[in-house]
Amino acid sequence: MISQELYQFCERWFEKARTYQGNDVQTCFDRFFTLYVPYNRLYAELTLSWARMGKKQLRGNIPDSLAAKKYVHEYLGTDLIWNCLQNDRSSIEAVRKIRVLLENDVFMIKLDRLNGQPIQEGNYVLLQNLISENPRIRVAALLDIIYSIRCNMFHGHKDFETIQAEILIPVTIILNKLTFLLYEKMEQDNEVGALQPQDLNNCQNVRRGLSRINPPYPH
Repeated sequence: MISQELYQFCERWFEKARTYQGNDVQTCFDRFFTLYVPYNRLYAELTLSWARMGKKQLRGNIPDSLAAKKYVHEYLGTDLIWNCLQNDRSSIEAVRKIRVLLENDVFMIKLDRLNGQPIQEGNYVLLQNLISENPRIRVAALLDIIYSIRCNMFHGHKDFETIQAEILIPVTIILNKLTFLLYEKMEQDNEVGALQPQDLNNCQNVRRGLSRINPPYPH
């Protein structure tokens, strides 16, 4: 079970994400950044918990790329992620929009970290993975897309232009779903966080006084 501090941290950022309701480019950037904060914090805590439990070995720091893509996928599982996306119309449409944008070369997701130039082979592989008939490969591609866009934004290779809303809107819908899934599962997982019994009881008592959250981004 996640700690009381992490629980309240996520609640605050989910509430902040709900305030960004428009689809102008400024709001799209803010909404993505805001949702990525709890997503980042959750997969970091997952990684640290697994390290304490001996499931992963860390060498001085958290492997951010692995944690955001492989560890989240491993923890949630393909079936849970895929079924959640397939049972939600907005998610189905979001995946379709992302695929179309990539197929039409409207956006290049894989960029060189230094100069921002597209990595053609990387983008081709990403698209092939996204249209794969294998759900595991498709889920991995979506996780890769989210993390790559995060890197492009953080490293200054995603220009602050109106067209960016076309990719940020559907990607944020998927990010929202994944963040909420991760939050829900970690909240109910008594192993993650490695809390002591007395801490577990304290968290449960605090949460009885808080309402259940709604998904942080409307769908």
